[in-house]
Amino acid sequence: MDQNNSSTVKNYQSDFIIKKMYEKSFHTSPINIVISKLSGGLKNAVYLIEDNGKKIVLKIGPRDESKMITADRGILWWEAEMLKLMEKINFPAPKLFHYAEKDELCSSPYMFMSYIPGKNYLENKNNMSSKEIENIENQLGQLSAKICSITSDKFFLPSQPEKKFSNNYEFILNLFDLLLNDAKERNMDLGKYNYDIIRETIKKNKKSLNNINKICLCHTDIWDGNVIVDKGNVSGIVDFTDLYYCDELMTFYFHTIDGVTSKNFLKGFNNKKLNFDEKVRIEIYRMYVILKMIVDCELKQYGKFDWMYQNLEKRVDGLQRIRK
Repeated sequence: MDQNNSSTVKNYQSDFIIKKMYEKSFHTSPINIVISKLSGGLKNAVYLIEDNGKKIVLKIGPRDESKMITADRGILWWEAEMLKLMEKINFPAPKLFHYAEKDELCSSPYMFMSYIPGKNYLENKNNMSSKEIENIENQLGQLSAKICSITSDKFFLPSQPEKKFSNNYEFILNLFDLLLNDAKERNMDLGKYNYDIIRETIKKNKKSLNNINKICLCHTDIWDGNVIVDKGNVSGIVDFTDLYYCDELMTFYFHTIDGVTSKNFLKGFNNKKLNFDEKVRIEIYRMYVILKMIVDCELKQYGKFDWMYQNLEKRVDGLQRIRK
C-alpha cells in the first residue's frame, strides 16, 4: 500500500541529496547512478539505485513519526541489526551495506542494502498455479521456523528496548495498550466494540496467552507483499523492522487476517499441529493485526474501510464466545 498521504510520513529526498548520501556511504563517485523511487509500504521512503549494472536499495526512515502508531516509531536501527543477524544464519534477506543515523544530509536514519531479484509475491500470486502457491507457503513455513529457532529469555519490542516483560500475557497486553492509547488520543471510533471490551477480551484469555513453550525471534510481518519469488520459489524476504522476541505464533503467516492458517505453511514449520490454546492465541494475534491496520489508517488519514471493522468485530465475537 502506497497512499498519497504517505508523503507526510515518508522522508523522500532529491536526487542531489541521495547522490551525496551514496557518495558518503560508499566513498565513490555517484555520477553514473540511476535513482528510481519504489512504491509500497506505509512509513519508509525506498529507492532502487543502479550503478553500472549493480542494484542497491536505499531505505530512509520516516519524516513525521507523529502519524505512526507508537509500536512502529524509531525502529530502523533494529532492521539494520536484524539484517546483520540474517546474514549470520544464511537467511535470504537483503545484505546490509551501510547504516547511518540522521546526519547533515538526511533528517532520518537511512540504510543501503542489497537488491533481491525476483517478483513481488502479492502482485504475482494470481498468476501462479496452486502447486506453486503450495510450494511457496511450505517454504515460508521453513524460513519462518529458521528465524524462530533463535531464542531469548525475555520478550522484546524494538520500539521499547528498555522495557522488560515477564510473560506473554503482559507483552501482548502492552502491544494492545499501545494501540488503544494511540486510538484514544485521537478519539477513534473502533466500531461495535469499545476499548474496554477489546482489553477485557485479552485479559479473559490470559491462561491461553501464557501457555507457550519458548520465547523466540519472530518476523511478525511476513505477509505476501514482503515476499520475493523467482521461478516458483521464495528468493527472499524484505522488511525486517517488525521482528520481536515473542511467541512463535506471532509470525504473520500463522494469523493472516483471512482467518485461515495455511496447512502448507504449518507443514513447512516443522509440521506444526495447533492445540486449543495456540488457536486462541492465533485469534488474538489476528485481532491485533486488524486493529493495527485500523489505527494506522486513521493516523495517516487514509480513511475508514468497512471490511476492517467487520473483521475486527468477527475476531472479538469469536474470542468472546470461547469456552474450553
